[in-house]
Amino acid sequence: MTTDTKTASQEYIEWNVDLSAPVSIKGGSLPFSDTPMVGVKRMMFERRGDEIARRATSCVRYAPGSSFKPHSHPGGEEYIVLEGTFSDQNGDFTKGWYVRNPVGSTHAPFTKEGCEIFVKLSQVPSSEPDYFYLNTNEADWTSVSELHKTLPLWNSDLEETSLNQLKAGYQSTEETFDKVVEYFVLSGSATINGTQYEHHSWMRFPANTPVTIATNSGAVIYRKIGAGEVRV
Repeated sequence: MTTDTKTASQEYIEWNVDLSAPVSIKGGSLPFSDTPMVGVKRMMFERRGDEIARRATSCVRYAPGSSFKPHSHPGGEEYIVLEGTFSDQNGDFTKGWYVRNPVGSTHAPFTKEGCEIFVKLSQVPSSEPDYFYLNTNEADWTSVSELHKTLPLWNSDLEETSLNQLKAGYQSTEETFDKVVEYFVLSGSATINGTQYEHHSWMRFPANTPVTIATNSGAVIYRKIGAGEVRV
């Protein structure tokens, strides 16, 4: 059980929500801040809104034995478990699970051992009515090349989301996309557009930005092409 009793409700902010502006946040450069619940902290990459976000992308850490009060997600929720086991009434999700909770869904998350998730709020369109669960550890990855495997997570008219496993020595060709594109480094390190990024790094590029990726040691990278549902 956590001994940290600090809590703080989120005031209204607009942080990195201009999709026409590039954003680059290196892992470890932002602090984890308190939430309204004891033992739950978040590192915000983008956010519009107060405690009820109109749009948010962040990492959330739960100390062992911590929980979050029952709450709804008016704009849905998408997350990947980075460490530990994240639980709610829908099950226990260990490292590597990818989950999408639909618009209006409600849950009361908790953890016994502690956990961390990469989570996106209020970006799921109302046209997606169902829950979606994928254990990426047991899924069938596709080999793009000897040094690159990819796993689609979710595809729709609004987004193309995948995990990309890159082995040491990988070097991409230059790619451009007609939609905004974002990356999150789950593990390892990678050089993206000439800058080195360690795990927990997040970046977003406007549409039609040339992107190159390389890694000397290997990396696993989340990529989302498209912004999902944009709520203002």
